[in-house]
Amino acid sequence: MTPRQADILDHHRDLASFGTTPNAPVFVILDLEDSAGFEIASCLQSNCADKRDEIKSAGSYPAFTLALSIKDANALLAHGWPALKKIETIPEGMVPVILISEERCLSVLTKRE
Repeated sequence: MTPRQADILDHHRDLASFGTTPNAPVFVILDLEDSAGFEIASCLQSNCADKRDEIKSAGSYPAFTLALSIKDANALLAHGWPALKKIETIPEGMVPVILISEERCLSVLTKRE
């Protein structure tokens, strides 16, 4: 994990904890300065370029976040990163976080606050 990826994860840790639901328990962070992250985010929100530039000019890492079901998260992993392990179960008190950044996909578990 690069320092940039660690910073992005740290910045969104609280949001990951509160931004998920029982129906959408997986938190996804799309780095808008990454081509794959930007491409996925652009499919979901047409003004991503404007948002990216606005967030970057404010001095933060531009990212698009969303919560997904386990099925949708596994479909995302299988589509672009089939080597990553599928999410089968989520340990009690944890939130799976997927970060697409720097041409890679990272998957981590973080504690639910």
